[in-house]
Amino acid sequence: MPSRRRFAVLASVGILGLPLAVVATAYACANLSTMKLDRANATPRTKVSFVGRNFNSNAAASPVTVRWNGRNGEVLFTGRPGRNGRLSGTFSVPKASSGYYVLVATQTAPNGRPAAGTPGRAPLRVRASRRSSNSSVVAPLAPGGGPAGPPALAIGLGLSGLMLVAGLSTIAVRRRRIPGTMSSTT
Repeated sequence: MPSRRRFAVLASVGILGLPLAVVATAYACANLSTMKLDRANATPRTKVSFVGRNFNSNAAASPVTVRWNGRNGEVLFTGRPGRNGRLSGTFSVPKASSGYYVLVATQTAPNGRPAAGTPGRAPLRVRASRRSSNSSVVAPLAPGGGPAGPPALAIGLGLSGLMLVAGLSTIAVRRRRIPGTMSSTT
């Protein structure tokens, strides 16, 4: 009876672990959208150039929108990526307090959902202009500006690792008990 139970546990680990491993691998191989700024620091009203990669170049997809400090922030730039998924542009840093901000490049796929691998993100530190004080204040992220939660890859790998440990533990327990169950009648 216990061997059937162990077999059921091992089968469950295998049945659940294989699809999770495949999904985690597929997610890890995705091309995520990236955004790189020509500078890490800027003052308000400074022109900043950027290059973005791996955006959806399908004509039915929406243009890429670069927003200030979150998905719902002020629109700084809108443009279409080239056939290779690259995008470049320039925007003016909005009037903002000194601190760290995030630029978010969003795009909608033809199906109306966020394009795969988006948003692309880039940090920017705003420094006080020479006319204002040099106090440094960290600005809070706008709603939707921070990470939404643990990435699917981390969850998938964590569950896969947990199942692997459970399966190996079950095998180790099973092997340890087999010699003890044999007895000789001499």
